[in-house]
Order: sequence, then C-alpha cells, then structure tokens
Amino acid sequence: MKRKGNKSDFTAERDAELRAAFFNQGVYSTCDEVMKKTVKTPASRFWVDPDRARDIMSRIEKDPESISSMKPERQRMYMALYKRYEQLRRQYPSDPKIKSASMAVFSAAPEFFLSPATARSIIYNS
Repeated sequence: MKRKGNKSDFTAERDAELRAAFFNQGVYSTCDEVMKKTVKTPASRFWVDPDRARDIMSRIEKDPESISSMKPERQRMYMALYKRYEQLRRQYPSDPKIKSASMAVFSAAPEFFLSPATARSIIYNS
C-alpha cells in the first residue's frame, strides 16, 4: 500500500483529466463555485490503485465503519466503488476479488471525489 504523500502511477493522468474538466466549465476562475462544479464532473474512472481498492473493499465487507476515519470525499468514493464492486461480484461470482475491484476502478466514476481545495491545488500546481 502506498504511504500518504507518495505519487500514484496515475496522478498525471488524473490531473490532466481534472484540468480538462476545469477548462470545460467555460469560466477560468478558481472560485469555490467553479471548483465545486469541476469536482462533481464525471470522471473516466475511479482514481485509486486497484490493489488499494481491493484492500478497502475487503475492509468494508468486514466492517463498513472501518472507513469512518477517512476524509468525506474518500469515504464517498469508496462507498460508490463498493456498490459497483458488489454488483460485479454478483454478476461474476467466480471471478477473483482483484478482478472485480479492477473492473470497478476502471469503470466511469460519477465525479472526481476531490475537495474543491484539492482540485484548486492541482490546477494551480500544473
């Protein structure tokens, strides 16, 4: 599992997609309203490592409250991902958990699951 502060393999791709979502807003301001719209834009995938997702899915299966200490955006992301994961497990019960987790991760996400402040930081630092 990656430690806090480490860069993921997909960071550049996620940041580029976030910047594109920002510029598609048509208003080039980093005010709170624009950032809120930007982070609520659908994303091409869930921006988490499949191995990490599998670990968290296992934790949620055992104890849904185990993620209560995470930031709200992360909690919402993992719960949305878990719903997708459960659907895939029911649809393909013989598949290994890592395959179901990977399929869920690489499916379209309803939003970026980032705080407006994090999005602003990514856009400013690019």
